[in-house]
Amino acid sequence: MRPLTLTLIVHDHQPVGNFDGVFQQAYDDAYAPFLAFLEGRPAFRLALHHSGPLLQWLALHHAEYLQRLRALVDRGQVELWGGGFFEPILPAIPEVDRRGQIRAMADWLELELGRRPRGLWLAERVWEPGLASSLVAAEAQYTAVDDAHFVAAGFERDALWGYYLTEDQGRSLAVFPIHRELRYLVPFGEPAQTVELLRRVAEGGEGRIAVLGDDGEKFGVWPGTRERCYDQGWLERFADALAAEPWLTLRPPGEAIAHHAPRGLAYLPTASYHEMEEWSLPPAAQARHHRAAELLEPVFGEAARDLLRGGSWRNFSVRYPEANRLHKRMLHASRRLWETPAEDDERWREARTRLWRAQCNCPYWHGVFGGLYLPHLRSALYRELIAVESYLAPAEPRIQRGDFDLDGWADLLLETPAWAAWVSARGGRLWAFDDRVGLWNYGDTLARRREAYHQQLHEAEVGAAEGRTIHGAPRLKEAGLAALAQAVDRHGRDAFVDRWEEGGALHEWAEVGFAVGAGGEQGLTLTTPEAEAPALAKRFAVDDQGMLGVEYTLRSERARQGLLTVEVNLGLHVPDAPDRFVEIEGVPATPPNFAARAHHAAVRRLAFVDQWAGLRLELWTDRPATVDRAPIETVSLSEAGAERVFQGIEVRFGLAATLEPGQPWRVHFRLAPGRSGAV
Repeated sequence: MRPLTLTLIVHDHQPVGNFDGVFQQAYDDAYAPFLAFLEGRPAFRLALHHSGPLLQWLALHHAEYLQRLRALVDRGQVELWGGGFFEPILPAIPEVDRRGQIRAMADWLELELGRRPRGLWLAERVWEPGLASSLVAAEAQYTAVDDAHFVAAGFERDALWGYYLTEDQGRSLAVFPIHRELRYLVPFGEPAQTVELLRRVAEGGEGRIAVLGDDGEKFGVWPGTRERCYDQGWLERFADALAAEPWLTLRPPGEAIAHHAPRGLAYLPTASYHEMEEWSLPPAAQARHHRAAELLEPVFGEAARDLLRGGSWRNFSVRYPEANRLHKRMLHASRRLWETPAEDDERWREARTRLWRAQCNCPYWHGVFGGLYLPHLRSALYRELIAVESYLAPAEPRIQRGDFDLDGWADLLLETPAWAAWVSARGGRLWAFDDRVGLWNYGDTLARRREAYHQQLHEAEVGAAEGRTIHGAPRLKEAGLAALAQAVDRHGRDAFVDRWEEGGALHEWAEVGFAVGAGGEQGLTLTTPEAEAPALAKRFAVDDQGMLGVEYTLRSERARQGLLTVEVNLGLHVPDAPDRFVEIEGVPATPPNFAARAHHAAVRRLAFVDQWAGLRLELWTDRPATVDRAPIETVSLSEAGAERVFQGIEVRFGLAATLEPGQPWRVHFRLAPGRSGAV
């Protein structure tokens, strides 16, 4: 039997903003027992990568874990891998932040664990060709991507049992291919199946390396894997099975490179793992992709998927405008922060760290995990980003114009030290409203939209998929989700989204392009002319009390009588809790909870109160209006199955309007962010 090197890379990660209880549960179920397994198996050698948010949590809550990990590093069993400290998608952030985050991680590991990493874990294995020079400039020597990257470049799978060199701008980097067969077998197949696969690899040629790189959460966090890996002894049996084969040697990546020559030069295209490339496609394209694979399988077998390419990770910014806005605001803040770097200024350094925290990848995309669909992850990144923008904000109110989210529509940014309003000429909509004191974006909602997996919910079962790969068929966390998933929003979930009803006809301004007029430092007016509906002017301004005023002016050349509906969607993310409630005219509404459906008549004043977070948003109008409120609920996938997620509150103001020819009809709204006392 020819000798074979097996190289294992385990990646442990928890995102910025995840609940402390989730960190602790993952620690109890996966990280701690896996470390204990390694301590009892000195010959089980591998590379470990922990993301920065997880390292910081461990240092605060389980410092003994880091001490034990350092002992494994010192005895040569564990090779430390670095990466971007807060787990960003490196190609999606500015070059200066790429290098900064990589070096920050290397510095941390060297200080706390005694070794400076040479290997680098790529978040979600998202690769773009120009990345090699960035990584080498940040002192990385090697990384790992999926075999799919190499297959997309034309490599045969049988040529991927080793590592290759790539380069950009003459800077050379070693790259390991991670093998799909191993990812799918471990820990879901029996150890003997993995050994048999490795035996076939060894028999195929001299000097081969088999690489498994994957999430550490599959050893305890994924449904059923704690029982499988530890209670049922899968990990111990796996280690025994590997140790029983004298032709098989476990070598960490650095040692594998020292022991083996590179197999040649490789230039890899923009890519990620197969599943990620599929998830980045719109649902119809995903369906075509799967259909094409089905048609190719009778001829090409498992190689059918190798003939197909999905989308780029960046396409999530096209699929989800909410992710795009977060991303483009991050880029805007980074550019402004680095215009005047001040490494010796503590406030500047804090702003830089918060910027890097806002680059954590999880809320920027969605696949089999919650990701973008999880409000607590989005709000955590907005909290960091708003803090950076507040640091950069002027002392006096100002207005900036530009296309801040790069969607082709003009935007306005009206900002004060206390709040910021982001307005699009598309529909004259408010797409973000930041409380800069409370570090909260009240525009942080998510629209309901079709997802490819929604079609499978009709046949899905309620319950967890115990001990099965999370890439299998979805499960339901409650009944009725298939019906709920049918609801789709046409216009997104912004604020001040308007329509006009008159004589049985409905006109919507949501997709209308408004002209941006002149204005001063305190406000600007957006207008659209009369057509089927009256002419509409919307002025966003700092009012006389320093709050955001939104004034509507309707005009018509003829007499009209109709209903103006103004929809305000608010990112408040706890559906039912006694310390989160709605007030109407200064008293708790009936019912008071955020997720309630209710109709209220003759309303002038509302408030949305989160006593736990100390937030209060008051919303006033100077004309009595009917108010209808309803929950915004989406259906998405998580590790445990399909679930209902509360994304915020829809508030609809109904205002009867009688217009005289040539005379303005006005209504004024005011948004006032403030503080709320504790319960």
